[in-house]
Amino acid sequence: MTIAVSVMVSPSRLLTIAVRSMVLLAAVALFLTLSVNSNLNAIFRFQISLVASILLGSAIFLLRRPGKTFHIDISGIGQIRLTQYSGVSIPYKNTGMSLDGSSGQLVQLSPDSILWPHLMLLRLKTAQGRLFSIPVMNYSPAASDFAQLLVSCKWIAAQPALRKIND
Repeated sequence: MTIAVSVMVSPSRLLTIAVRSMVLLAAVALFLTLSVNSNLNAIFRFQISLVASILLGSAIFLLRRPGKTFHIDISGIGQIRLTQYSGVSIPYKNTGMSLDGSSGQLVQLSPDSILWPHLMLLRLKTAQGRLFSIPVMNYSPAASDFAQLLVSCKWIAAQPALRKIND
């Protein structure tokens, strides 16, 4: 069996729905805490307001990020090539990175990547030291592609020579 795999990973709709739900719940909690006249202590109200505001701000920031579709190619020897196809954000445009869909960039799997049977959080590091975090749900690619990608990533993570990140 070979570990070579080529997978397209599209943005997760369920993850987007979860973030939007978090925005809604944080907004409701903030509204109820500040507007409803209850017997809550002022310090407790402040703490709830602070946590809800932080959640609301971070969730709104996450919603502003465009969805990105990635093409992950893993060769038979464990080299990973990452190509981004949509939603190139402003910071990546300004760095001169070649993630425009015409060519890919060689990356290495970081040891802090999460490889679970139904979810992977691939932390990929470039030779320049930039780090990409790509959430891959088991429904983002096809089921067989997810299984192949999981096996390939686990194999790469088990190889000490491939796991080493260039600093």
